[in-house]
Amino acid sequence: MKNERISPMQLFTLIILFDMGTALVVSLGIEAGKDAWLATLLGASVGLFLIGIYMKLYRLFPKRTLIGYTQDILGSSGGRCVGILYILFFIYGAARDLRDGADLLENSVLDQTPSVVITSLMMLTAAYVLNKGIEVLARTGQIFLTVLCFIGFISSVLLILSGSLEIDRILPTMADGWRPIVETTMKQTIEFPYSEIICFTMILPMLDKPIHAKKAGFAAVIVSGLVLSYSSVLKITTLGVDIVERSTFPTLYMISLINIGTFIQRLDVFVVLTLIIGVFFKISIFFYAAVIAIADIFRIGDRQSTVLPIGLLIFLIGLILSSNFAEHIEEGNIVLQTVYVVAGAGIPVALLMVSIFRGMARR
Repeated sequence: MKNERISPMQLFTLIILFDMGTALVVSLGIEAGKDAWLATLLGASVGLFLIGIYMKLYRLFPKRTLIGYTQDILGSSGGRCVGILYILFFIYGAARDLRDGADLLENSVLDQTPSVVITSLMMLTAAYVLNKGIEVLARTGQIFLTVLCFIGFISSVLLILSGSLEIDRILPTMADGWRPIVETTMKQTIEFPYSEIICFTMILPMLDKPIHAKKAGFAAVIVSGLVLSYSSVLKITTLGVDIVERSTFPTLYMISLINIGTFIQRLDVFVVLTLIIGVFFKISIFFYAAVIAIADIFRIGDRQSTVLPIGLLIFLIGLILSSNFAEHIEEGNIVLQTVYVVAGAGIPVALLMVSIFRGMARR
């Protein structure tokens, strides 16, 4: 894993795949009702602010990861304590996404397959790719982003041709004002998925052209925000707010409505493939961030030696995280509004303020 390099385009690709992850197939921001798409866009606008913070810290410490410059700013002891908290955050994030993917697949298309089989296959695949390094993951991401673009285009065209869309279902806009939109943004669409981009502070030092980091990051957040907002519009205009609110996997139900000429139907494989790709990249990036963080804090030269132990830990945590899917979702709502806010926004903003106060911003 030493001396690995990725291009700004590959960074752009990884951020988009990470942001879309499970967000593309679940009912993101639906607490805002018909205005879920607006809450998603508002969340992306705050996401631009967050990635701006991460990029500012990266410019101050271009050769250091989050764990490294946290020690520079807070001192060795304080930085290591914060670093250990981030290790736990990265491992928890990977385990949570692992459980998300396994539960969604098990509840929708693999109902006869034990969860332990699904999670173990996901983790083995992620561990194998990360053992090859971030360059392999980035090149794989470029291929799969093309696949997702193709799936998204075909699905959109077929939904329109099938006559399933009803624009009236999303109107009127802002019937209840801005309050539900802002509340949903603050509770969900900022933290999920934009505060999670903190993972990429562990990857930024590996860019071969650091000057383009900010442009790639901002472009990725804008594109992913537009895609997720468009996805919300499709779900609501196809299914209606009530069904989207009650559905665990609304995208799967939406695609199942495609029926053109009795021969273009049963396109569930598109959604399942989208979920598998998104979950794989989200798990892998959280996983990789944990590997780099542990190597940085504990001065481990051979990062590859930590891949399997960390992968096993993520696998075990994913299995015992919660007893059922409802409990998993409830726990996630609490964690989003607490842990994710602190890790994704609170600590980075504090680090930037301290670095400015201590004169590090003059470098």
